[in-house]
Amino acid sequence: MKIKIKHIALILFLVDVLLLIINIKYKDEIPTIIRDLDYAKFFLFLGIVSSVGYLIIVKLKKAITIVAAIAIIFFCISMFFNLRLAKNNYDRIQCDNGISEYWKYFEYNSCEKINKRFEQDVINGELKYFQDEYNSDLELEERLRDKHGIELIGIRCTQATSMECYNNLVKELFK
Repeated sequence: MKIKIKHIALILFLVDVLLLIINIKYKDEIPTIIRDLDYAKFFLFLGIVSSVGYLIIVKLKKAITIVAAIAIIFFCISMFFNLRLAKNNYDRIQCDNGISEYWKYFEYNSCEKINKRFEQDVINGELKYFQDEYNSDLELEERLRDKHGIELIGIRCTQATSMECYNNLVKELFK
């Protein structure tokens, strides 16, 4: 039983540290405080302290499995915050990758500039549709993606007026 608990704690620790390293590398640079990252670090620290405490107790021949269970719980809580942050980072990176080449058209909120880009995309067959989390039309978005092969750009991306202009052009094209 003791060996299994040690192995579980070790695996959780290693996975947690790996996720923490990845989340630190890909963290959003804009906010000064990222709560999930702070919580993940804190609970990882508590898990390490509990694990060290367990190892000291084991050396004294007074093994208490509850201390190892507490370490596992701390590692699991830390992993929860790490996974939540990893999902947010992934969504943000996907959003940035999808709209990075369009920023020069969006920065002035000009529908004229986006019309030129739309025409280029039609010629190249690289149409995109920028999802809006407040006014989403799931049926239209599914049809555009599945039937016409249009790339849907994340619902969490910033909505600029020019994005709406581009979306209206896509809708008009397929009506």
